[in-house]
Amino acid sequence: MRSGFAKAAAAAAAFAGLLAPLVAGAMPQLNEGDPLHRVGPADIPCVIQAALRQGVPANVLLAVASVESGKNGQYVRNTNGTDDLGHFQLNTIHFDTQAGVFRRVNKIDAAWRGCYNAELAAWFLRQRLDAPGGDYWVKAANYHSATAEYNSIYRRKLIPLAARWGRWIQANFPTTISYN
Repeated sequence: MRSGFAKAAAAAAAFAGLLAPLVAGAMPQLNEGDPLHRVGPADIPCVIQAALRQGVPANVLLAVASVESGKNGQYVRNTNGTDDLGHFQLNTIHFDTQAGVFRRVNKIDAAWRGCYNAELAAWFLRQRLDAPGGDYWVKAANYHSATAEYNSIYRRKLIPLAARWGRWIQANFPTTISYN
């Protein structure tokens, strides 16, 4: 009998084979026909698929999910008046401003479509990792904040979780692992 993790890994492998790959770097657009964009919570297989689609290490994206620890449909009010949405706690500042990278994304879809939220987060993480210069983990922690103090706090949580998720993925699912 297989464990829950083994079943999730097997489901992810089967799921990945069904979906056409997207070009990494293109911001994900909601596609009602894409099983990954269904209404419902994110799970490990869809987070791994989102990482693959956007070209980010799955262990790092899963670590971001662990640090953020959001829930499907969740809106969390921040002290600055913004909200964090869904599993990956995408901040509404990126939706609300003219320059916001998610200004054309519906907040309700981002909050309630967990796997779409994961793919948006993977794309956002990819943008941070592709930024010029800097340390890999500083750039990864820029997902949360580029302010040195908050980045450092986030990084101290992110790195051990990425290592832990990396070990799990290596044991259960063939994909890219980063220990930079």
